[in-house]
Amino acid sequence: MKAVRPQLWFLLLLALNAFTFDAAAQYFAFGRNKVQYRNFEWYYIQSEHFDVYFTEGGEYLAKFTADAAEAAYATIRKDFRYDINNRIAFIVYKSHNDFQQNNVINEYLEEGVGGVTELYKNRIVIPYDGDYRRFRHVIHHELIHAVVNDMIYGGSVQSAITNNIRLQLPLWFNEGIAEYQALEWDTNSDMFISDAIINNYLAPIPQLYGYFAYRGGQSVWKFISEKYGREKISEIMARLRATRNLDAAFRGSLGLSIDELSEKWLREQKVTYWPEIARREDINTIMKKLTDHRKDGSNYNTSPAISPQGDKFAFISDRSGYFDIYVGSTLNPKEQRRLVAGQTSPDFEELKILTPRITWSPDGKKNCSRYQSR
Repeated sequence: MKAVRPQLWFLLLLALNAFTFDAAAQYFAFGRNKVQYRNFEWYYIQSEHFDVYFTEGGEYLAKFTADAAEAAYATIRKDFRYDINNRIAFIVYKSHNDFQQNNVINEYLEEGVGGVTELYKNRIVIPYDGDYRRFRHVIHHELIHAVVNDMIYGGSVQSAITNNIRLQLPLWFNEGIAEYQALEWDTNSDMFISDAIINNYLAPIPQLYGYFAYRGGQSVWKFISEKYGREKISEIMARLRATRNLDAAFRGSLGLSIDELSEKWLREQKVTYWPEIARREDINTIMKKLTDHRKDGSNYNTSPAISPQGDKFAFISDRSGYFDIYVGSTLNPKEQRRLVAGQTSPDFEELKILTPRITWSPDGKKNCSRYQSR
């Protein structure tokens, strides 16, 4: 195998780096190695800055995408003070099932991936999930990634290689700016940051990984905007483009290193959320805990559905290492049994932990999800 130049290898690793959203992601990989259940007939429309590709029957979605993207780009251009150099393509699928069959992204796209922006050609691939509000958010979020790709890397891997650009943006930066631009601040993020501060598990900025790269990163950009002025967003982006150095961009704009910014941000979160402890009762003193991840070894105990009689509840847990459906007793928390082995059974492709729709029969004797009943 021919050796790859170090700088080229770095850029390939950069392109492979995933930038995912409860729903959003970036990958460099494509090919025809997925199972495709149908042949898609493709069409496209053009707006001022975007090409929107859609399948038969998706005309309205394409028009909605083009309008939402142009509206989002107007705010991005104002905040970033940047005009894209290349037209950006949107590839729109009418469902998540169709989206999983795409040839742009090689990886299997789970339920939580609401959209993808790939660096190879700076294309955005998104499914419609039935909620136009959420769809508009994903369009805006993914468009941020595409604009950042155009601004920092020249809009493609080839351009990044040609210009020897080695900068690798951390997840908290990339996903945080995308979430803040698309949502500003929202109840869901406020809830996560509040819980993390009150229970003392919010990490410093450089250690914001996984889901907290989104929620924590969003909080960081909110802090910057409110503390130092919204115009600092464009200033940081401009300095980043010029220096290709993250710490230099923040020092030049805010006079702070990333670590110094992290200290100020964490302190501000404590000032904001610690008073909640005094204002509210401790839930453990008034409620009985039915699951405990510290004891059962799980990361997720989620999506509960209480039986009509109130004596049982069904929920999804990963305590076995896989997502399974369990049934427990509300009277005796120790009485819990696995009902469905979700990820080790050929009957299931995946359990939809974000939209589980677990329910009970009226007599409370049977529990079922949209996949299987017992």
